[in-house]
Amino acid sequence: MLKQQAGTQVFALMEREVLQLGFEYYAYGVRHLTPFTRPKTEIYGSYPESWLEHYEEQNYAAVDPSILNGLRSTEMVLWTDALFEKSPKLWQEARDWGLCVGATLPIRGHDLSLRILSVARRQEPISLAESDEIQLRLRCILEQATLRLKDLGHSERSGESVHLSQREREILQWTADGKSSGEIALILAISINTVNFHLKAIQKKFGAANKTLAAAYAAALGLI
Repeated sequence: MLKQQAGTQVFALMEREVLQLGFEYYAYGVRHLTPFTRPKTEIYGSYPESWLEHYEEQNYAAVDPSILNGLRSTEMVLWTDALFEKSPKLWQEARDWGLCVGATLPIRGHDLSLRILSVARRQEPISLAESDEIQLRLRCILEQATLRLKDLGHSERSGESVHLSQREREILQWTADGKSSGEIALILAISINTVNFHLKAIQKKFGAANKTLAAAYAAALGLI
């Protein structure tokens, strides 16, 4: 309960900072690494509840360029017609809900998940002079909020932390390089049964259906 209250306080502070920046709304988003086909995305903040529900129903997180930009860059992007050129429906509907002028800043969390902070208002375009200040202050807000929420154990629901032994890591590395169980056994001077035993344990840890998927998860999480 105390952690939940503290998390609520963090979001309240974020909202206060965003209001001082001259924006009406904010959203703190977490885009997890898995599942690969539809990464889990969590969004908190002050966006209209009806918009958040619609956004989730339409799976807009999968095509939102303000989020996808964060997969390639940690620079802030301003919402423009050019940015949403390939997602005009999303852009038009966002403006219908009053999210007309905005900016999004991404960073990578400690677990390599993508953390983003978006701010929006109904009018008053963002000037070039204002843009530099916004980027600096949003980065400070986002980094501090992410660290605080990590300390509170908040928004880390993509799955429990996976811990690999040195032997498991070695086997996964060779698996990721395309080696068979027999080849790995020869390389590590252990039996095939031992390799397969470790692979089964690894698959269980990741909840993966096969060793290839387990290796993909491990690579995405930076474990190998």
